Amino acid sequence: MPRLSPRLTAALAVAAALILALPSAAHADHDDDGTDPDNRNQAVKGIKLTTNGTNAMNHGKAELERSVITTSWGGGDIEVYDADYGDTEWSGRTDCTNWNALWTSCDIIRVRFNQYYGLTASQWRSLGCHEFGHTADLGHRKASNDSDNNSCMRGKGIWPTHYDQHDLNAIKAGT
Repeated sequence: MPRLSPRLTAALAVAAALILALPSAAHADHDDDGTDPDNRNQAVKGIKLTTNGTNAMNHGKAELERSVITTSWGGGDIEVYDADYGDTEWSGRTDCTNWNALWTSCDIIRVRFNQYYGLTASQWRSLGCHEFGHTADLGHRKASNDSDNNSCMRGKGIWPTHYDQHDLNAIKAGT
């Protein structure tokens, strides 16, 4: 195998650091590998939310309270937005906007609800539960590991409004 020049090695290291610096969206297994909270006490702040966005945020916050994570109002940990983001193929999105100094957890997690899609009140609650699950480091569930269709972490197609025991156990275990 050929050796890389020191200059190329340095350039690759810089490129890798830049990629890691980009906000990270949630991934597809049950640990989302992208929004590890910095602790189990999360302060939530809604920013210019519509009624639907407020209801989704309130429900997501309440679902977190069922786990080992405690929440409060005021912000600093989870910032919640809603807007018409257009036909994006996502109803909600969660990403880290501020990693801690060691890049091991997220200090500020951004939750965005897309108003573009005409969701029912129950779907908004499911969306809030789902996106707040990502703030607790939960990834998406599939039919193969949610055979009774009762986890809000399932994503598209079904709209449960709560975490199931599997989700709560995963949050407690720190995944």
